[in-house]
Amino acid sequence: MATSSLARPLRSSVLLSSLRGLHHRRLTARGRFLLWATVALAFVGVDTRRALVFALFALAAPPLLLGLRLLVRGRPSVRLSGRIPARLTAGRTATATIEAVAEGEATLPLSVLWAAPLPAGAGLDVAPVESCIEAAARRPARVRLTLTPRRRGRFLLPGLGVARTDLFGLVRSKAVWLPEQVVLSYPRYYTLDELPLPVGRRYQPGGIPLASAVGDSLEFVGTREYREGDPLRKIHWRSWGRLGKPVVKEYQEEYFSRIALVLDTFLPPRPRARERERFEAAISLLASVAGHFSRSDEVVDILAAGPDLYEVSTGRSLGYLDNVLDILACLEPSPAPPFQSIAPALFERLERLTTLVAVMLEWDDARETFLRRVRAMGVAVRVLLVHEGETRKPWASLSADLGEVARLTPAQVEARLAAEEAP
Repeated sequence: MATSSLARPLRSSVLLSSLRGLHHRRLTARGRFLLWATVALAFVGVDTRRALVFALFALAAPPLLLGLRLLVRGRPSVRLSGRIPARLTAGRTATATIEAVAEGEATLPLSVLWAAPLPAGAGLDVAPVESCIEAAARRPARVRLTLTPRRRGRFLLPGLGVARTDLFGLVRSKAVWLPEQVVLSYPRYYTLDELPLPVGRRYQPGGIPLASAVGDSLEFVGTREYREGDPLRKIHWRSWGRLGKPVVKEYQEEYFSRIALVLDTFLPPRPRARERERFEAAISLLASVAGHFSRSDEVVDILAAGPDLYEVSTGRSLGYLDNVLDILACLEPSPAPPFQSIAPALFERLERLTTLVAVMLEWDDARETFLRRVRAMGVAVRVLLVHEGETRKPWASLSADLGEVARLTPAQVEARLAAEEAP
């Protein structure tokens, strides 16, 4: 009996889900409107002797009944092509064109639809939700989609499809689908023309080849005469044969700047709107700084601690700005201070780092201790503090012994973003 009582609600939920799917996929917007209008007219005009509403029902029902034959029709002979951009930027509208080509000679009336509700409530606006087109073999139909993410994040777009419709555009046949697609919305960022840093140069074991993940070999710069004590593996045999005396290969050990960008991601478990706004401003600022260094010769290590530690390196063939923005698009705040997870990975690199740029959300003892430890190991420090009002601990007097600390409010970051996005 218990199993039977559980099975009934299960069958009921499956039936309701199937009916909702039929309602969404097999009826167009006008078909859904006419269906419910017909149901209402049937209910109101049930007594044909007292009201003439049944006449309206008699006019509304036949088009729906004629279109029902498409429920048993197969998919149309249509070929779909095109792709939605996989990467967008929050606040910026992007477009995509999907093309439908009929494989037969006849012109087909088609309806464009999505396989499931769009993630508009999650922060991505897509238009159109539905549309009607006509496709032929020699006259392809094009659907122009506009996508506007209102925030950064990861969105799953359902499959886009086309189905044949009846003459009135009420009922659809089965559809031809493009696959569902993941879309990343990058954080907003602006062009940072300059960022004065106390950069220096340090020896990098392996030089640029190692930094570019090519290998441990040094940079070959030329040849010279053999000197006593030179290892045999450095002999350049071809030059020895040509000159008739020992010649060895000469390498240059590489010295260049290596910068670490660290993002403070700590927010309380239930952050207030002002704290969340500060967090988003910090991500936009870090993205802007990363974009600045992506155009330079420095090697940049980026560390951000959310629920997990994220690490990516860019510059000198190590990676691209897109790799950084992919991580920042999905980064969430950390409910625990992130310096415990950042510190081990960072201190392993300190002997190769020249400068640390830290984007901080607050100033307190834990953050100051972390930065002082970095400074004590010979690494220059530059702090970008995203905060409005008073911090937990004063910071203005620390520039002399810790490094330059610059404060920006979320409103100032927003002003820079708005100026960048203005036409």
